[in-house]
Amino acid sequence: MYLLSVTRAGRTIEIEKYYTYRFGPKGGKRGKRRRPMTEVQRRANNRQAERKLRRLVNANFGPGDLHVVLSYARKKGEPYRTREEMRKDADSFLRNLRKAFRKAGMVLKYIHVMEVGEKGARHHHLIISHIDSRIIQACWGGLGRVLISPLDGSGQYRKLAEYLVKYSNRTVGTDAALMGKRWSCSRNLTRPEPERTVVSERKFFRSEAKVPAALAGKYYVDQETVEKGVYGDGYGYFRYTLVEYGTGNGAGRENRLMGRRQGAGGRRPVRHAERSGDGKDKEQVAEGKGGSGGKEGRGL
Repeated sequence: MYLLSVTRAGRTIEIEKYYTYRFGPKGGKRGKRRRPMTEVQRRANNRQAERKLRRLVNANFGPGDLHVVLSYARKKGEPYRTREEMRKDADSFLRNLRKAFRKAGMVLKYIHVMEVGEKGARHHHLIISHIDSRIIQACWGGLGRVLISPLDGSGQYRKLAEYLVKYSNRTVGTDAALMGKRWSCSRNLTRPEPERTVVSERKFFRSEAKVPAALAGKYYVDQETVEKGVYGDGYGYFRYTLVEYGTGNGAGRENRLMGRRQGAGGRRPVRHAERSGDGKDKEQVAEGKGGSGGKEGRGL
């Protein structure tokens, strides 16, 4: 027996099969348990952060919504904005933006990440609901430049989430961190939760990424998400993501600006993850120890 986890976020469906101490392969042996290592722990935490942010973005934003970068105009020799000053700037910007959305009869959704660039420059990254770019510039005022990139039509914003988490990795958990958490967000966001099912039909699950018959022609496998590995407790997993076909499944503008390639096209071999120590990845498995935790849904 094993656990099947299905998480629906916008136009994506994340599928994961994994064993736990309660649902291991019959007659099989788990891998050797490894002691946690600092670097491995950090990578596991990063993967967990990427997974949470990816699901949050995919579930709440889509084509036409905006990736906004707010920068500061800084004279030579002038000190960088402090964490407290950046927080006040962000609060003022979001307050003005909410007013603009209400005036337009719309509701603001946002995710906010504060970034320290490679050379020390400060930036605000936001993913927000669509609104006129001139309003965004007016809300930021004369503090600096505004770069706006519409989200593409793919519905899969994994690369954008990875990009934002990467920059938070530089300072997270240290005194230099600009935010207490990796990101902040509005309270009105949908937060996807996995549906878990105990599967007992096979002794071992098949490490095969495919679109179920019920979804054939509607979804495709994002080949860059196909991954097979072993958790820190020695039990194996296999995961991949389905993406719904739509307008613009190619590389989006926000990915090109970051020098990234959209991970939807082409066939790629299964990616074997590094064996992680105890960490967030393991915690996800632990959540399913008590049973199915949900029903298998919609042909998966």
